[in-house]
Amino acid sequence: METSEVQKFNLKSFLSLKGAAAVAGVVAVAGAGTMAFSNSVANGDKIVMGIQTYGQPIGGLDKAGAEKVFTNIAAQKIHNITFRYGTEEFVVTPEEIDLKPLVDKATKDAFSYGRGGTTLSNLNEQVSCVFNGRSVDLVANYDSDLLTEKLNEIAAKVNCDPVNAECRLSGDVIEKIPGVVGKRLNVEQLAASLKEPLTTLNIPKGAIDLTPEDIQPFITTEDIAAIDSVLGSYSTNYYPGDRGDNIWLAANSISDKIVKPSWTFSFNDTVGERTRAAGYKMAGVIVNGQSGVDYGGGVCQVSSTLYNAVLLSGLTPTERTPHYFQSSYIGYGRDATVADGQIDFKFRNDLLHNVYLLAEAYGSTLSVYVLGTKADLGGSDIALELDGASLYRVYYNGGQVVKDEFLHTDSYH
Repeated sequence: METSEVQKFNLKSFLSLKGAAAVAGVVAVAGAGTMAFSNSVANGDKIVMGIQTYGQPIGGLDKAGAEKVFTNIAAQKIHNITFRYGTEEFVVTPEEIDLKPLVDKATKDAFSYGRGGTTLSNLNEQVSCVFNGRSVDLVANYDSDLLTEKLNEIAAKVNCDPVNAECRLSGDVIEKIPGVVGKRLNVEQLAASLKEPLTTLNIPKGAIDLTPEDIQPFITTEDIAAIDSVLGSYSTNYYPGDRGDNIWLAANSISDKIVKPSWTFSFNDTVGERTRAAGYKMAGVIVNGQSGVDYGGGVCQVSSTLYNAVLLSGLTPTERTPHYFQSSYIGYGRDATVADGQIDFKFRNDLLHNVYLLAEAYGSTLSVYVLGTKADLGGSDIALELDGASLYRVYYNGGQVVKDEFLHTDSYH
């Protein structure tokens, strides 16, 4: 017989076929027995075989036994939540956030496998549990409002406001006080990160390190690093009283302010409205050429004194208006009037570095200082010179005029 015409007998294939059939038969018998057993369990009050929780088998347990297992697991998983910031620790207990394990739900879920469907679907699910296994996890509920309340209490101990860097002037010496970076704990974000660990009872056993956000001060230490001299200053005198109190209040408002290159400083925006609620008193003013009294009388002396300090510092005035009458406290053409919502005094910093304003009103003297970087003026000294009714800014270097600027020509009533 030719091998090409009749297939040769293959013992290995024959044994494989016979073996497969035998295994299938065994599996069928075992499966039928298992299904019969599982079905009998499902019809009783026991959990289907193959169900487990956290690696612990609970198949065959009744409701009371399952509840005991889940209660023990909850006792192991529920504990205090500890937060750490630096060397300080903060503890939140489960009772403080009403954290409760849902033992009844876990027990119900465990019993639900292999029940509730048709006989055939129940049987299929029971067999699947036996051969593949099923896991039931314990979950929990908590009061999110109580958690937020506890986190806010912790935040109140962690948070701190930023502190601006400052310059202080003692004679000709400039003292620099570094700024302080603030801290702000994001409670909403922290609460959201705890939702999954709390509901799944995977609460960290160690302390949770808090990482509050850095809040930079408006004036940083770097902002004043290059300041090394008084670029310009100016002083005027006043009489104490209600007008003097207004001057003191406005001077404090413009002091300790930084003006960076290309920034424009607005007197009205910085000082705010001169109202009784803001602490201003009634004092003499001039409105539309008429003398009178109003809240904030005297504040124009602060804007005028600032104007002169600005001119002597090489800064650029961008908005300035003279008084209706010449002021008694300052020279001709060197005043700058202001009025709420009507007239402002503004200047721009066209220098290479930041400038820092200091103002003080003590006794009967108002002084404004502009601190900055000496090199920005190129070694020049600045003077204000009046030619008739016109005011000029003149730059001197080594006694020689290197530049002069026409500022304005004023005419008073």
